Amino acid sequence: MPSIPGIGSVLPALPEAPPALRACLFSLSGVAFAVDVRSAREVAVFDEITTVPRASRHLIGVANLRGAIVPIVEIRGSLGLPEVETPAARGLRTLVVCDGHLVAAAVVDSVLGLEPFDTILPPDSPAAARVRARRQLFSGWLSWAGEIVPVLDVPRLLSGLHATVGPTETSERPS
Repeated sequence: MPSIPGIGSVLPALPEAPPALRACLFSLSGVAFAVDVRSAREVAVFDEITTVPRASRHLIGVANLRGAIVPIVEIRGSLGLPEVETPAARGLRTLVVCDGHLVAAAVVDSVLGLEPFDTILPPDSPAAARVRARRQLFSGWLSWAGEIVPVLDVPRLLSGLHATVGPTETSERPS
């Protein structure tokens, strides 16, 4: 293609492709995990939790989150991690996750941040073969800070918790 004097043949820069996944990273028992930010609503610290008599061991209690009653759940056991006896009732740090009408506040040790990732390894990736965890709750793996981090399958996690906690003790997302 001939160039036109004074104009040149500079092509416009192509916009950068968006990352494959934006993830919220958190830790439980010293292990990093990730969730797709589309499933993570917010980080919330609860000081007042109401216990639910005869509740499943996963249900710590319920709390008011700006007018909506949200179940506070312990997910360590579901992920194959050692369970804590009873988390502190005050100052409980959680990651509020949702899938459609199901919402729960999962207890976390710390939130590590939000990060974009260009590559997601598939759930059956050989790179994750050395990671010991219950893989049925993972939708893939990320490489972060020199380690392989599982991405939680929030819909599967919440539906599993919903089945064990029971329909009277789950929260529906406010409309």
